[in-house]
Amino acid sequence: MFNPLRYVCLLTLTVASVVYGQNLPSWSSLGPERTFPTDSGMINVKTAYGAVGDGVTDDTAAIQRAISENVRKQNTSRIIYFPQGTYLVSRPLVWKDLDGVWQSELTFQGENENRTIIKLADELPAYQNPQATADVITTASLNASPSGGSNSAFDNYIFDITIDVGIGNPGAVALNFMGNNYCGLRNVTLKSSDRGHAGAIGLSMSRYATGPCLMKNVVVDGFNYGIVADKPEYSITFEHLYLKNQLLVGIVNRDNVLSIRDLTFANLFMTVPVIQNLTPAGLVTLIDADMRSYFGFPGIAAIQNNGTVYARNVTTSGFRSVVQDNTGALVPGTSVNEYDSGPVFSLFNGPASSLRLPTKETPEFEETNLNNWRSVVAYGADPTGINDSTAGIQAALNSGGTTVYFPAGIYRVSKTMTVGGNVRMIEGFDSAVLPFASSFQNASNPAPFFRFQNNVGVIVSHFRLGGIFAQQGVPGIRWFEHDSAHPVTVRNIVLNNGTYATSAYKNTVNGTGDLFIEDVAGSYWEIYHPQNVYARQLNMESVTRKFFNKGGTLWILGIKTEQPGRSNDSAAIIDTQLGGQTEVLGGLVFIRPVAPLPAKPAFLMNNSQVSLVYAVSAIDPNASATTPTTTSMDFNVQVQEVEAGVSRSLFSADVQDQIAAQPFLLSRGLGLMMPLYTSKR
Repeated sequence: MFNPLRYVCLLTLTVASVVYGQNLPSWSSLGPERTFPTDSGMINVKTAYGAVGDGVTDDTAAIQRAISENVRKQNTSRIIYFPQGTYLVSRPLVWKDLDGVWQSELTFQGENENRTIIKLADELPAYQNPQATADVITTASLNASPSGGSNSAFDNYIFDITIDVGIGNPGAVALNFMGNNYCGLRNVTLKSSDRGHAGAIGLSMSRYATGPCLMKNVVVDGFNYGIVADKPEYSITFEHLYLKNQLLVGIVNRDNVLSIRDLTFANLFMTVPVIQNLTPAGLVTLIDADMRSYFGFPGIAAIQNNGTVYARNVTTSGFRSVVQDNTGALVPGTSVNEYDSGPVFSLFNGPASSLRLPTKETPEFEETNLNNWRSVVAYGADPTGINDSTAGIQAALNSGGTTVYFPAGIYRVSKTMTVGGNVRMIEGFDSAVLPFASSFQNASNPAPFFRFQNNVGVIVSHFRLGGIFAQQGVPGIRWFEHDSAHPVTVRNIVLNNGTYATSAYKNTVNGTGDLFIEDVAGSYWEIYHPQNVYARQLNMESVTRKFFNKGGTLWILGIKTEQPGRSNDSAAIIDTQLGGQTEVLGGLVFIRPVAPLPAKPAFLMNNSQVSLVYAVSAIDPNASATTPTTTSMDFNVQVQEVEAGVSRSLFSADVQDQIAAQPFLLSRGLGLMMPLYTSKR
């Protein structure tokens, strides 16, 4: 006999097994286990500091001592390695040095995301109040405010770790993250193991001034709020984000700029908003999302917007609609192919839609056979930074290994290093590599630091290239030269060169292989020959044109810029020429010059195709001047487009006027929103 109650129970259990059983979505082609050589220079929290990791012993003191003794240590490793285990903690782990001063520049590296767990002890008194929250981990900035926030939170990372707020801690924040320029998470789970999913916030980014940073392959399970972002600077990029079991809201954004690709949301018994973009200054760009509420009441929209939203390829189930717009009205439909809260801008009657450029996943590689790893130190490189390491590094690159690594340290290089043969990974372990000598002195003919003549795809990961002080810069360097038809990936890297304007990258006529940029701080980038470029979290702050795209295809998820272009640059940020295609999906243009800018547009396109979604933080009340020859402290011209010899300009004042005419408030102070700009097609 058919039993309806039994059927519902079985269906509920089936759905629950799907929702609760997905601990690590299959975003990665790699397994959860990471492989490292013993001489990497990473600091093992068990062997060096006595952490136990048995889930019973309180490891708080051991981990805190590891943090305080190593955060921002310039001449030693700044990576704390956590072997598999459950590390029980009972109070916040804070990124402070031995003097109790907030610091940045530290990485937590786990062995296995699923089995390397930092877990809060159950039912702690300090974690009982959701209105007076306490953190499990608090990262921070240099020169910080009392809360640890500021805009110098460089090089803060957490990789391959689960952070669990335990049972009965409703006031717990799993991770209060502060990071700037090059920073973020990869393969991280933030969870509440409480049966009622108790916890205040999974990932909090509410202090000034979070971002830019990249959060990739992140799971947030439980909590009142999965993610909370606040303050108008400096933008956050997410890719492959899985939210489930939130009690109030999935993502809350107040004023910040969020760029999100591949969002999955799953709630079993409650229908709560997936995204609340609460303020007129907030911008959310959402690409490729599947948002589902099981057994809840479908009376609300998945996205509740009071600012600017651009959404594409979004499907929902269990919600009344995808978007509730700025006026409070529900936008019809439970899926959207493309939605923009508007207004849309175009100088040549372009379509009210983005370019929709195809994208590719960033390549991955991990050599699990340590016999194929090659240490540059073993071949003669000097990790103390005293002697020239060029010959040793080149010998390691030529050795036939698939993975060449720099044990944590400082290395000096006097001439170009060529990457070829069988090399697939160059792992930095956060080492600093400094150019010097006459090879890098000719500013009119810069020499490449790395030249890629690779026969297979190669990844360059986790380096600090160059020095931040004026005396450490060299006038004639190009960090990367691509001279191969095979892909090159650069990730988790900062490109510093003192006070010199530096070329980050240039491709040759042979450099047609795809370029992948992931969480990189540096510029300027030059595409002179047809090529596909895929960038996630690209931070460009040089006093030059930031990106030149001559006939290439450029796709960017999350851009952040500072500083103007030079007087001889045609554009300050991106110049797209000769049939090139450029698509910017979210980000922040932030101008903080010390003198008036040259009268150049932020973005230029010449007989090319472009679509742009971004926000501007501005500081100059004279930026609304409508003549392109007027200098100011911000861009007067947002976009200049040239078609068949006819040039037109989109002035900041015109953008602000059209936005002000909307029946809802959009405001970023003296800045503006670019909900969508499209060129002629």
